[in-house]
Amino acid sequence: MHMNKFDRVISTLVLLQTKKIMKASTISERFDISLRTVYRDINTLKTAGIPIIGDPGIGYSIMDGYRLPPIMFTEAEVASLLTAEKFIGKITDKDTQVYYSSAMTKIKAILRSSEKQSLAVLDESIAISDYQNWDNKTYLQDLYKSIAAKNVLNIQYQKADGSHSERKLEPIGCYHQYNNWYLIAYCQLQEAYRTFKINRIIDLQILEEHFETEHISLQKYIDQQNATRNEDQQLQTIEVAFNHSLVKYADMRKYYFGFVEQTIENTTVKMKFVNSSIDVMTRWLLQFGDQATVIAPKELREELKSIAHNLYKHYNQ
Repeated sequence: MHMNKFDRVISTLVLLQTKKIMKASTISERFDISLRTVYRDINTLKTAGIPIIGDPGIGYSIMDGYRLPPIMFTEAEVASLLTAEKFIGKITDKDTQVYYSSAMTKIKAILRSSEKQSLAVLDESIAISDYQNWDNKTYLQDLYKSIAAKNVLNIQYQKADGSHSERKLEPIGCYHQYNNWYLIAYCQLQEAYRTFKINRIIDLQILEEHFETEHISLQKYIDQQNATRNEDQQLQTIEVAFNHSLVKYADMRKYYFGFVEQTIENTTVKMKFVNSSIDVMTRWLLQFGDQATVIAPKELREELKSIAHNLYKHYNQ
């Protein structure tokens, strides 16, 4: 996103207030500018009387006590916040929804009358319907607090096989995937990093005990897990031709199955996938019946034929 110098300098000032110390490289990446431009913008702010302390090698911060005057949001920024509110209403727990709604109320309170009117119209015109409602105990806020304060957690956890276990965890972060929230933490019992599905947590207690260990970052852990998973899987290319009448249904889930590209032809849309599980692809494609044709690999075609034959026998006994 291109910004003129004035907007960029003001945005830099806002950004400086979001962290205790802000590195020049972070500002550079945020606004897609060179480090030299960052240094010039910082100097502009200092010249304007903003009490910025620090240097290029360590980072910058604003002297304690300084506060930026009330900020006016642009219409696009408010619309983006409203869109985020719609998502949060679908994929988080009730506590988080309440807190975000409270924050949005404060934002709406400082808008001009014309902006409030536009926002009211947008509120009725933005909807998120593809997500299922997330049914979960209200643990997200407790997890956020414990991550920020480095508190050890004690949880009662139900494993996939239905058995229960008790764990003491040093939490690292939370992430959302496939309509579920997950906690990444260092398990003191296993002495290793583990992934926990949050809706399997039966009980959670934040202990007074703190941990000082500098653990792996959330993103690095996720990247490592993905890399390991890809090494263990034998990916193969799958090509399927869908009749035009059913393409919209294939589109709903195609990325989940490793969609890569597609070619539109007269009567079909050919899609290419990269996937490691023939069985998973088979089960998905069965719902399309004769309106989808597997072009490759032959193994997938044979698996579909076998399951279809077994279904025929099952219902004709």
